[in-house]
Amino acid sequence: MKNKRKFTFASLFLSLAVLISACGNQQSGAGTDNQASGQLPKTNKVVIGVSGGDWEKNIRKAALDQFQKDTGIEVEVVTGTDAEWYPKLKAGNGKNAAYDVLVLQPDTIQRAADSNLLQPLDTKNVPNLADLYPSVEERFTKDGNVYAAGFSMGQLGLIYRKDLVKTPPTSWLDLWNPEYKGHVAISSPTYSAGLQFFSGLVNALGGKESNPADVDKTFAKLAELKQNATAFPDNSGSIQTLLERGDAWVVPFWDGRAFAMQKAGLNVGFTYPKDGPVAAVASWVIPKGSQNLANAYKLVDYLSSPDAQKSFSDLSLYGMTNKNVKYSDDLKNKVQVGEEAYKKLKWVDYTTATPNLADWTNRWTQALGGSK
Repeated sequence: MKNKRKFTFASLFLSLAVLISACGNQQSGAGTDNQASGQLPKTNKVVIGVSGGDWEKNIRKAALDQFQKDTGIEVEVVTGTDAEWYPKLKAGNGKNAAYDVLVLQPDTIQRAADSNLLQPLDTKNVPNLADLYPSVEERFTKDGNVYAAGFSMGQLGLIYRKDLVKTPPTSWLDLWNPEYKGHVAISSPTYSAGLQFFSGLVNALGGKESNPADVDKTFAKLAELKQNATAFPDNSGSIQTLLERGDAWVVPFWDGRAFAMQKAGLNVGFTYPKDGPVAAVASWVIPKGSQNLANAYKLVDYLSSPDAQKSFSDLSLYGMTNKNVKYSDDLKNKVQVGEEAYKKLKWVDYTTATPNLADWTNRWTQALGGSK
């Protein structure tokens, strides 16, 4: 009888030990187990990195405040730039990311995807991905994986003072028009608008950035623009000031910014060049190692919805990527949107441009004679 009792107590003790051990293991590996089973751990927070200034104000008003209200998920907004975010992603190497969602430019997305620092997106976790324009999303697809959800479709074209320009420009090559002598402003390749213009010019001359002979031809053409150039602005504020003062009559600039100046009362027009406007797209990514992955997916899906995108478009005056966005009548008559338009966009060849940027900037300075 005593032996039987000892056996029973020993069995009970062993069973409890196994149960406690199993519970401990389950708790410590909950996130891993949930992800392995297709379930993401639930949290009540999401951290998003966005551009500052008006961009932050617009995205909060258009989407983030409402998302927080609808879901109860706390949205922590951090402002910054690609130049700050990419080194942090690189240092983290896909683990314990400081951000759950980031807005990035195409070149940074390409580098981050190549370095395996981004979480692939799919329609299971981001259903609205299916309604984004294919010509945009294919730019963020590598080896069958989609690494970004396109959002704000900025397009570089030509802004001009309607009251000072007799002949509105229709092509990048119109910047050489003698009528504009002393009144053209051109940004250097160190500023995104400048690099995009350089890419558009290479394309307008029938070349490609990857062909050194075509790049040489473009710099030779730039040197001929010197007599027309009045300034070399490196930010949007400087461009606006030049236009307001009438020092610059024609400037390569983004459509949304141009329409915002119109709305503010400046007498400017905007042209989508017939030889191809250049894409300036802001897109959402989820870094690998997101601490709130389930919420990150929800937020990117929300930001990809037609309602959220329309709200942002109304505030920013940019075209968007969801094919179901119903634009305001005013915007519909100004902004060039849709698959046919987006298919014709020129995209900067960042694979070539990024490693050559310092050299191109030096050559640009030599061609045009420095900054004013």
